[in-house]
Amino acid sequence: MKRSIYAVMLAFFFTLLAVSAEAAGLKKALIIYHNDWGTTPTALKTELQSRGYTVSMTDSGASGLNALTTLSTLLGSGDRLVVYLAGHGSNPRWNRSDTSTSTAASHYIQFNSGTLYVSQLAPLFEKIAGSGASLAVIDGSCNGGESVLYGMGKNYCIMSTTGLYSPGLTGFPVPSDAISKDSAPAAFSMWWDTRKSASWLNGQIVLALPERINQRLFRNDNTDITNLSLFLRPSIGLLTGLDLGGWNLHYQYCYLYCLIYPDDYAALDADEKAKFTNSVDTYLSVMHGYSDPAEPFFTRLDSYLNNATLLKSAASVYTANSVNVWKTLANDPNWNVSGDPGKYAAQMKGVTPDAYVGAPGFMKMAGEIDFLMTILKTGYAEQEDLLRQIDTAAKDLYGQANVASTVRLTPVKRGWPPESAEQLRKFNTFERTLINRFELIDRNLKIDRRDLLMRPSATQPVA
Repeated sequence: MKRSIYAVMLAFFFTLLAVSAEAAGLKKALIIYHNDWGTTPTALKTELQSRGYTVSMTDSGASGLNALTTLSTLLGSGDRLVVYLAGHGSNPRWNRSDTSTSTAASHYIQFNSGTLYVSQLAPLFEKIAGSGASLAVIDGSCNGGESVLYGMGKNYCIMSTTGLYSPGLTGFPVPSDAISKDSAPAAFSMWWDTRKSASWLNGQIVLALPERINQRLFRNDNTDITNLSLFLRPSIGLLTGLDLGGWNLHYQYCYLYCLIYPDDYAALDADEKAKFTNSVDTYLSVMHGYSDPAEPFFTRLDSYLNNATLLKSAASVYTANSVNVWKTLANDPNWNVSGDPGKYAAQMKGVTPDAYVGAPGFMKMAGEIDFLMTILKTGYAEQEDLLRQIDTAAKDLYGQANVASTVRLTPVKRGWPPESAEQLRKFNTFERTLINRFELIDRNLKIDRRDLLMRPSATQPVA
């Protein structure tokens, strides 16, 4: 009996020692920001300070690098560091067939003053983590998935709020909002953990932008699925619209833009109008330069969705944690998932948890994703065929010679993906307007797009 009491006392004693050691460690944070991020950096500073962190903020890349260098010599075992890179990101991966980690080193983040490259930051991150300190980094920039790709297999946590070659929204998601949902000390874990700040971050994105599949929370879990997701999500985005409501035709300067979107074209200034001289063949060639390299990613996804052993294993994990899955997707820790499954149906485009209960529900989800990928690829091919038909009709209507006089043999330099922050803001506004237009059409026509797209049957788990 006494031995049992001693064992409990010793366990309690060592727990207290561990907690004391954690509390005694240094808790530091570094926030490097651009003014376009608004109040988000300051909100994170306030939240971390309330948890005992000493927070440094700067809008200068050079000052941020100096501060990180100092921290790399100061921090050691038991210490904590949170780094938030709240700036505009570059797109180093112009070749969509390039999946190398080395390319990620040239991704940079632009702040009010100066830029910082992954190649500058990563060695310091590795030094800090190598000292035994706990390090969590958030790259909030466009194309921030490059930072995650470079950090694969490293012994620190690095996250991004976009994948590769993906635009983002400035100041979104708000890290302080996610951290505040976890008890101290918050950790950037996922829905299967007791502390799940990373999933709350992801939930902010999902609930606000369910249609933007390329913008999600990515983390450097060293798995093939994680690596695939960085490339796959933006590739799926390519299939959702060859034309994308005129955006692609505009910024690839295809001459058909003038005919398909005459009102939008008429509103442009003379210099911009003069750029629309690329042929349909030139336009489609460029777009295939994006979509064709993505085919191996779709093939890998298909192999996972048809791997019975893997699906059975994943289904058991989902079944055990499905309540947390849905709560974090909706960014609501208080949601009664089973009692009020339709609470977030409107925001989630009709997706509700009662349609995906247990292992059968997970298998149904996997089957729907596989089917939807087929629809997207078929739809992309049909859009291409339609553009060629419009091109033929235009030549018949206006004459081959007139169309030929408009189209130049030397393609006009593409205007997308952009590097400037102003162009990204323009895209974000355009995308939101386009989505609102689609939703209005759905409501007016009373179309349930999920019923239209998804198979009613569910795949059963393998015994």
